[in-house]
Amino acid sequence: MQPLVNQCGGRAAIAAYLAGTLAIGVVDFFCFPWPYLLVTAAAPLFLLIPPLAYRLLRLRPVPALSRAVALFAFLAYGVGIAMKGYHWFPWFDKFVHLLSGVLFALLGLCLFAYLKRNRPLAKEDAPFAFYFALSFPMLIAACWEIAEYACDFVFHTDPQRVLTTGIHDTMLDMIACLLGTLLVLWALWRFHRRRKTGPLMRVFLDFWQANAAVPAPLESRAH
Repeated sequence: MQPLVNQCGGRAAIAAYLAGTLAIGVVDFFCFPWPYLLVTAAAPLFLLIPPLAYRLLRLRPVPALSRAVALFAFLAYGVGIAMKGYHWFPWFDKFVHLLSGVLFALLGLCLFAYLKRNRPLAKEDAPFAFYFALSFPMLIAACWEIAEYACDFVFHTDPQRVLTTGIHDTMLDMIACLLGTLLVLWALWRFHRRRKTGPLMRVFLDFWQANAAVPAPLESRAH
């Protein structure tokens, strides 16, 4: 099992995440009520999500995937919530939903790889890989919007702004998630047709090599 630092994405990723969180804390101290400092103080906990997932699912750590989760958590939670980015930047909510499509499409591919572990990756798998990459983020998007809608009944916060926009905001959120998903599908198409990787497919291939590839024979490992 790799050290916890590598499971969280590496020293550079952790340092960048904590430095950004500290900067957000400074902004909160001077610009927002004190409860926002408590919200910011909880941000480093998101770094522990990948290590916990690796341990619970008995997976080998994939630093690139951990960095992707950390980047998304920093933007969605740190900038969006702790620094009120969703309030100050009208476009930021859609940008985060776009990134959610990218991240969860990659996680859908990782799920596909996990279910196909110990078997070679073949061209015939492309339709199934596309299916997982497309369906998983849209499932997450639907569950997220249902959760936001349910929050209005409990907290009366109207996170979907139903009173002012109807379902307009919800539909834009899901469309943004779909666009992010299509970016991953395009990267997957390039890989299957032209064998070009790029940063998105590298996350999937790193996960595949760590957790799903056919183990090398004992005699080849000796060399």
